[in-house]
Amino acid sequence: MWRWVAAAMLPGLFRKGVSARTRLLLIYDFSSQPFSLGDILIFQEVSLILRNTHGLGAVDIALVYDPARPAVADPAFAYVRPKNFLFHLSSILPAAQVNPYLGSLLLFDSHRRMESYIADNMEDYYVWPSLSDYASREYLFYDCFNRLFADYYSKHGTLPSLSSRLAVSSWAQQFLELHAASVVPVSVQLRRNSATPARNSDYESWIRFFRYCENRYPVKFIVLCSHSEIDPSMRELPNVVIAKDQHTSLEQDLALIEACSMHMGPSSGPGTMALFNRKPYCMFGFDVSLSLLKGFIEEEHRIRYFFSAREQYWIRQTETYELLIQEFEHMWSSRKMDNKLEPTLD
Repeated sequence: MWRWVAAAMLPGLFRKGVSARTRLLLIYDFSSQPFSLGDILIFQEVSLILRNTHGLGAVDIALVYDPARPAVADPAFAYVRPKNFLFHLSSILPAAQVNPYLGSLLLFDSHRRMESYIADNMEDYYVWPSLSDYASREYLFYDCFNRLFADYYSKHGTLPSLSSRLAVSSWAQQFLELHAASVVPVSVQLRRNSATPARNSDYESWIRFFRYCENRYPVKFIVLCSHSEIDPSMRELPNVVIAKDQHTSLEQDLALIEACSMHMGPSSGPGTMALFNRKPYCMFGFDVSLSLLKGFIEEEHRIRYFFSAREQYWIRQTETYELLIQEFEHMWSSRKMDNKLEPTLD
C-alpha cells in the first residue's frame, strides 16, 4: 500500500483535473465486500455515477482477493474456500461485465500486486474507493446509498440506468421478440438455495399465481433461476418461459431483467438490475437494515428507496399466493414509466 501512497504524493502525479481519457479504476475487494452478485452490480452503478460526475472515460474493474481467505467471514459465503474460489468466482464474474463502458477486467490474487499496479498507473486513473476507504476495509453498501447515490440524486433528480453491453441488450430484445411477442414480458426470479433457505421462493405460490394470470392477463413470465432451481411443472404452463431451458448465461439473465416490462422475485442479487432501472418491480423478503439506510420511504407494507417510483418497491414478508396477485395487480395498473421514474397510466 505504501507504493500507492507514495505515488499519490509525488508532485508530478498530481492532476489539476481529469478528462474523458482518464479511466475509472473500480476496486472490488473480496476481503471487505461480500461474495455477492448484487453488491458487484451496486458497484457498477457507482461507476456510472462517477463517470458522469467527473467526466471519465472507460471503466476498468479490479477484483482482488487473498488466496488464504478469499471471502469475508459470513455463513452465507462459507462454501467459498481457498481451493474453490476461482470455481465459484465464475458464477458471479459476469456481473463485472454489466457495464457499457467496460474497458479492462483485472483479477489480482494479491493486494500488494494490485497496489503496485495502481502506483505504476496512477496518472491514468481516477480510483474508487479512495485509498482511505480501501484501507479501512469497510463494507461500502450503505455509503453507496447514503452518500454517493443521495448526492447524485439531489443534484440530478434521477440516477443513471444500469445497463448491459449493447450486444447482450440486443440479444435480450430478440429473445423477447421470439418468446413473448404481442404480450407483456415480466421477469420472475426464483430462488432455492440450501445455504440460506429463509430467503428461498415459495414455488407453490408462484405456480398458483402463474395459473391465476393465464387467462386474465396478456403476460409471459420469463422465469430466471439456475438449472437446479427449475420446477419441471412450470414447463406445462403456457404463460411461462424458463430462461435456462434456452441455455442463458447469467449476463443474459440480467439483460432480460433489464429488457422486461416488470420484475418480481426475492430480495436477491439479480434483482439489483431492476433496482437501477425505470420499470416496476416488487421484491420480497427485504432484509436491509433501515436504521442504517437513509431516505427510504414506507407506504403501508411497501418500502422503496428515495430514488424509486411508487411502483418500484420491496416487501419485508415472503410471498404468498394472495400477496403475489395483489402486488402484480398493483404494478399492472401503472406499469409504464417515463424518464423521471414516475408512473404514467395507460
